[in-house]
Amino acid sequence: MQDNSQLSTLNSQLVLLAALFLTSCTGYERENFRMEVGKEYALKRWPDSAYIDTLERFFAKEYVKERKQKAEITMNMGNNVMSLPKKDEKKPGKAAEKKSQSKPAESIGSFPDRFFHALYTLSENPGNAEHGRKYKAKGGENLDDLLLRIYGAQVKRVPKNLSENMIKRLNPGVDVSSFAEGEMVLLPNVK
Repeated sequence: MQDNSQLSTLNSQLVLLAALFLTSCTGYERENFRMEVGKEYALKRWPDSAYIDTLERFFAKEYVKERKQKAEITMNMGNNVMSLPKKDEKKPGKAAEKKSQSKPAESIGSFPDRFFHALYTLSENPGNAEHGRKYKAKGGENLDDLLLRIYGAQVKRVPKNLSENMIKRLNPGVDVSSFAEGEMVLLPNVK
């Protein structure tokens, strides 16, 4: 009988010890912090090469828009004064500013850059004949064939998925996989 009571005491002590052990080992506490802009953080481990390759492929396909200038607003609550950015007298108006944004072909660089710049300006104003033109497609021709016929072999360097999506938006209802004979397709004027 004494063996049974010692055994049950030992079992209860082991159960208590196991419960204490489990509760002490499960305490994974997540770090609570907010990342701050402009502050550098040390990596706890280096990302693997597959992750970096995925990011490089993703960002290589992205079309980068030009950043617009940010306006700075200053406020002084002691004097109840607020000042907005002043219009620069030396800068021309918005109409002249838009003309200055359309860069000449030499300053943009490679054909894919010029193509996407022209495609972007055309998508902003599809009705403007200066930025785009309608081309007549041949029967059974797909978008790749049409672009190759119009722009030449240099169009092969343009990422297909981005250009195809933008051209589809400019030409709603047009099947780019196989054009009908004489179908009109709006494409950018690449300079």
